[in-house]
Amino acid sequence: MNKIVGVIGGLGPEAGCSFYLNVNHKIRKTTTMQPHLVIDNLPVSRDSKSKITMENYSLSILELLKESVKRFNLLKVDFIVIPCNTAHMFIKELREMSSVPIISIIEETAKECKRSSFKTVGVLSTTNTAKSNLYLDELKKQKIKLISPEPDEQQFLSKCVRKIVNLEDTSNDKQKMLEIIQKLKEKGAEAVILGCTELFLLVSAEDSPLPIIDSKTVLENVTVNKLITS
Repeated sequence: MNKIVGVIGGLGPEAGCSFYLNVNHKIRKTTTMQPHLVIDNLPVSRDSKSKITMENYSLSILELLKESVKRFNLLKVDFIVIPCNTAHMFIKELREMSSVPIISIIEETAKECKRSSFKTVGVLSTTNTAKSNLYLDELKKQKIKLISPEPDEQQFLSKCVRKIVNLEDTSNDKQKMLEIIQKLKEKGAEAVILGCTELFLLVSAEDSPLPIIDSKTVLENVTVNKLITS
C-alpha cells in the first residue's frame, strides 16, 4: 500500500479529524499498515467559516484551496480529498488546475444513493451547498429526485453548521433537526443525506426517522477503497 492521500482540512476541524481517524482505523482493520495521509489544515478565519455556510462565500477560501492543491501537486500525492461539502462549489476550478485527481464527496455520495436503490432523498446541507445545486445536479445524473427543506428550515441548518464550526453550543438543535428529517419523510424522501460533514455531530442513524447517508462516511470508504486497491 504505497499510495499517498492529500487531505484538505480546516474548513470543519471536527469533521476533518474524524475523517482522518476513521480512515486510519478502517485501514488498520483490513491491512497490516497505516495509511499515508498528508493533512493540510488550512488557516481559515472564523469569519470565513461563517460566510461559507450562508449565501455569501469568501473568495479567500478559494485561494486557500488553490494553494493547498498546488502543494499536493508538488508533493505528488496519488489523489486529493476535501472532507467538506460546501467547498465543492469550487471543485471545477480546483480540478482544472490539478494534475492530481480530486475525489468529489458530492459525486460519491450520489453514487452511494444509487447503490442503495433510493429513488427520492432529502438533503441536509449549508445554504451555499443548496444554492449551488451541488446535490441536485449529481442526483439527477443518478436519476434520483431531491427533496429540499423549507427556506426557514434551510436557514436553521446553516446556523447549526455555523455554530458547530465556531464551537458554539448546539445542544438544543438536535430535536429540530430530527423534525426536519421527519418532514422530508412525509414529503416522500426514502433517505436523508447528511450533506455537511459536520452534521454527524448532531444526527445519528439510531435517532433518525429515515435511513442516513453520511457524506463523510461515504468519502472515508471511497478513500479506503482507493488506498487498498491497486
